Amino acid sequence: MKDLYGPDARAFAALEAAARRVFQSFGFREIRTPVLEEKELFTRALGAQTDVVQKEMYEFKDRSDTFVALRPEGTAGVVRAYLEDHFDKTEGLSKFFYMGPMFRSERPQAGRLRQFHQIGVETIGAAGPYADAEAIHCLAVFLDEAGIKGYRIKLNNLGTFGEREAFKKVLLKYFEPQKSALCDDCKTRLIKNVFRLLDCKNPACREIAEKSPAISGALDPESKDHFEKVLRSLEAIGLEYTLDPRMVRGLDYYTKTVFEVSHAALGAQDALAAGGRYDGLVESFGGTPAGAVGFALGVERLLMCGDKTETAGGAAESVFVVTLGEKAFEEGFKILSSLRTGGVTASMDFEAKSLKSQMRSADKSKSRYVVILGDNEIEKGVFTLKDMTGGGQEERALKDAVNFLKGKTG
Repeated sequence: MKDLYGPDARAFAALEAAARRVFQSFGFREIRTPVLEEKELFTRALGAQTDVVQKEMYEFKDRSDTFVALRPEGTAGVVRAYLEDHFDKTEGLSKFFYMGPMFRSERPQAGRLRQFHQIGVETIGAAGPYADAEAIHCLAVFLDEAGIKGYRIKLNNLGTFGEREAFKKVLLKYFEPQKSALCDDCKTRLIKNVFRLLDCKNPACREIAEKSPAISGALDPESKDHFEKVLRSLEAIGLEYTLDPRMVRGLDYYTKTVFEVSHAALGAQDALAAGGRYDGLVESFGGTPAGAVGFALGVERLLMCGDKTETAGGAAESVFVVTLGEKAFEEGFKILSSLRTGGVTASMDFEAKSLKSQMRSADKSKSRYVVILGDNEIEKGVFTLKDMTGGGQEERALKDAVNFLKGKTG
């Protein structure tokens, strides 16, 4: 877990602002769910045999002897809120977006911290394929808005729960003769949930899994037709994709369309974002059956893929006020306050140190302009403006200081 400040905090804020712009243009509304929920919520939603529930979830018993957990992902909490806050009764279609910290006790690695941050969207109440295409398009538009280049979109069709149950026998028949070559975790998965073998990152298991039968041959016409419409919709808007017939994702609630965005900058663990359809989740929570689709992306991993110069620049058009003397300080404070009221980022050294010290502070703040006020300036009714980028310096009328600076920074 790490602190966020300086350029990192500014980069997070820039990505969150981009997410709000894009998601709202697609009709999504923000929702904020608690970071602490009952453990059963995640066990039921994600699957008791998933690695998240088995190995990674922060869980404990609270003072009322209730088993609770820090949220490892966002979808389960959104679906719970959809039912508890009666959106299922008041809306035919609900579209949410969320952002915030998630928690998984996994081995820390590049872009994967134990407290990490996700941004995601959920569409609940839409069973048709065009909702899948909309979610994938929304994700691509956001990545473009965030300045991410070189990403790849991969898709697969997992079919319905019934189709997967039938296909499980095919996978068992393939993997059982090779049991001795599997890792210890996959030997357990072979008994509890054979589909998890397709998601193992162990190189030996990956090599075996890549030659396994693909689920596409076991799907009914309805599932195939749904997926074909998704693909045609993406092609119609010019969105490129590749098919990955053995991609299953790490959570059990997915049905039909699943997708993943990868990026070479992330190395072997190259998933930047992922999502899919989860038609049975609302019903499993006791609600009326409702088609649903969504995605989530990791903010830390997103920052590893972007151009650092785009988000690390800071307040390039801000103003720093430097004063020498009591009268100059009072006048400088008035200018500072008026600039802030007018929406201009402005700073000042309240300790009234030497000119040299204050100029160092102005430089550290990365302010574009410095206002310099001393006894001479006050007497003449002017202020000195220094451009920290161009190096130029000029005097301007003190009475026009605020309006002039707003014009320079607007």
